[in-house]
Amino acid sequence: MEAVGYSVYRIWLLFLLFWLGQGRQMAPPGFVESSCRSRIFWMKLNKLLLRGKFFQLEINDPYAGPLLLDEKLASRCGYVLSEDVWGNPVFRASVLGCHVANEADELFSLTVNIKVSSFLSMRAAVTYTYPMYCFYSSWASREIMCEENYMEVSVKTDVPAVSNDYTVAWMSALPETQNVAYQLWQLMFVSPSGRKIITVSDAAKLGYSFNNTLSRVYLRAPYHSNESDISMVSGVNMNIVTSTSMYRQRWLLLLIDTTVSCPVDGISFTDTALTWTVPSVIPTLVVQESTFLSKNILMGVDDQVIVNPEEKNYLLEHNETLIRITIPIGAEGGKLKSSISGGVYGIIYSIDLFLEHTWTDADWQTTKYTVIKSITTPFMPQIPTVINNTLPEERLFNVAFGHFLPDVSLVTIAIGNVPFTLREAQHQGFKIYETLFSNRTKGFILQVSFDDPYVLKEEVSFQKIKARFDVALKKVRTMDTLQMFSVRCSFNYSEFIVCHPDGTIMVSAQMKTVPAIDMSKTKLRDSSCKPREHDERHAFFKFHVTTCGTSARFEGDHIIYENEISYEKETLPEQSIPTITRDPDYRLTVSCYYRAKETLVLGAFASDPSTSPPFGSGTMVPRSNIAAHRRVRQALNVVSRVSKDESFIEFYEPNMAILKQPVEPVFLEVELKDKSPDTELYLENCWVTGSLESNSSPRWNITVDGYEINGSEYAAEFCPVAVSPRVRHPSHFKRLAVRTLAHRLEQVYVHCLVAACSPTNTLPGSPCTGQRSSSSERKAFPGHSAVSLQGYVLAGPVWIVDPDLR
Repeated sequence: MEAVGYSVYRIWLLFLLFWLGQGRQMAPPGFVESSCRSRIFWMKLNKLLLRGKFFQLEINDPYAGPLLLDEKLASRCGYVLSEDVWGNPVFRASVLGCHVANEADELFSLTVNIKVSSFLSMRAAVTYTYPMYCFYSSWASREIMCEENYMEVSVKTDVPAVSNDYTVAWMSALPETQNVAYQLWQLMFVSPSGRKIITVSDAAKLGYSFNNTLSRVYLRAPYHSNESDISMVSGVNMNIVTSTSMYRQRWLLLLIDTTVSCPVDGISFTDTALTWTVPSVIPTLVVQESTFLSKNILMGVDDQVIVNPEEKNYLLEHNETLIRITIPIGAEGGKLKSSISGGVYGIIYSIDLFLEHTWTDADWQTTKYTVIKSITTPFMPQIPTVINNTLPEERLFNVAFGHFLPDVSLVTIAIGNVPFTLREAQHQGFKIYETLFSNRTKGFILQVSFDDPYVLKEEVSFQKIKARFDVALKKVRTMDTLQMFSVRCSFNYSEFIVCHPDGTIMVSAQMKTVPAIDMSKTKLRDSSCKPREHDERHAFFKFHVTTCGTSARFEGDHIIYENEISYEKETLPEQSIPTITRDPDYRLTVSCYYRAKETLVLGAFASDPSTSPPFGSGTMVPRSNIAAHRRVRQALNVVSRVSKDESFIEFYEPNMAILKQPVEPVFLEVELKDKSPDTELYLENCWVTGSLESNSSPRWNITVDGYEINGSEYAAEFCPVAVSPRVRHPSHFKRLAVRTLAHRLEQVYVHCLVAACSPTNTLPGSPCTGQRSSSSERKAFPGHSAVSLQGYVLAGPVWIVDPDLR
């Protein structure tokens, strides 16, 4: 006997080794958690170990082998695959499920294969085999399960024998039973459309599952089937399947009530709490309501029973008609999550609940009624608060904004309608800090210097500036604005210079001379431009960059406008005896710096400074400190656009998010705003960076001296330009297709130094000199001498994203 047992053991061991060797492994530690709650297998996968991977579940059928779990199989066989509020995959299965091994209606086992792959196609998948066991012997006479995707009722079948003497009379009293097939289970459904008697196999085709065990019969039904009905009970809509299971054998006619009813709503919300309501007494399940007696009510979260709900601020109430569970928004056991709807920041709260109600009545002795419910609140707007902590004497805007949930990360912020990543914002000189609040939320503190060029000067008077800066929180993928706010503050200054984006310059100058001079006699280069206001030590000027003798020069990626405030030395009368002599003529140089991007065009500034991006900054320097006079060079009037495709007909709006997949081209168009048909525009040098700053690194060249450069990261190709209703002079346009060759995910900008050439004498060092082939569209410069003007354009940001994120 021992030898036989040993042989069987060896055969079983060899079979087990063979089975495990077929690409199956045991699950790694911490990957799977499981439990047996009441009569439900409960399995949870760790999402952290699935990050960046794909998975599938297979149900191990002892006879047919592994079966892929899908929605149809799940609802028919008693399985649920979902996620908990934390994003961990959760699998639940009834112990009466199709593929569960059942030993005497007490010990149940189910084996699941977890297939994990790095590919959506599930190729090269690793299979983890996970067996689960559940011991459940305390069956009630009737048990009803209301799951997310199915309803299930199981009924005890211990019945007394029926005497043959009464069989004929009983059957004649029940006409429906006359046609019950011999030794074959059949189901009779009663619905508003009438009665329907079908076999178990036909019921399976309709999505039902019916079977019997050693001592029980069970029916599993989908929600909202043709045989079901919706009925309101105590204000809650119930989905009801009224059915009778019938079996006839010899003198025994077995009729079992397998009616099941489950709530399909009963959820209500306020700003502070959610409430779940379930009827205490369900008429279709309790025929003799006068005998109904509620025995026990339990609530739980996930797979854990909450013994003392009040300790977690849960409220469990019940009376003769209703059972009500109330959960405060944000309570322990659930999860608050940030969300966006219509460009508004808000939150949602999710929690997974279950309710178990046990009652008795004259017909059924004991019924155990279990409902599992995953609840998520509607979107609840949470407008961020803004706290202005600015102190004018510190010359620093200090703003705190919140409150946000911990899952919020500040990725991009728009100041003056210009978007910045955090790195760009810090490089620009903004200071951004994260701060925590006592209610487990967080916020951000933004500090901006008053002298920052992105600060708008709303009101400028003699010795006072009222300043404002605008901030917009944006969604990183779509650049949808979530929240906009403005911060204002007044500053008193003895001297300042304000460079408005519309080209208006305002200067409050302080002349420190001994002896003091008459400030009313100061002037700009154009002597007709006098102070608007003055006192003994200050003069206030307001002028435009195109007036009062203002000059412009191009330096790097900036346009610099300069003027001078001067006081001419007084001429004393010839007959007087001079006793005091003055220093040479006093001169104060005023400079305004503007980034020479496509939005800044000489003579075409925005007309309203309050709505324009504040990109001007200024300095005042005494004439004695100015270096030798540099050659003034006019900046080009050029604009750039990004086309939606190679047709160059539709273009992205300014500040609109541009999303591109790797290798997908970005179509850039640069236009010269010039009336001369003989002038030709050229893209001298173009490069790609990850920043607004033209000199940032890393940097990838795409054109050099007008030639395309095809590197390992980026490639460029010139596109032809033809005459069209929008293009009158093709020579005023250049078009470039820029492709990302590397599969990197990032934000990029395209920078270009451009030149305009006209057929006149060539200046030394002009980029238009040199012999190039004019027959190729890809060459930058024509084969003739020319005088050039230079400019700079910027396109972006362009987000290079994964195709699945678009």
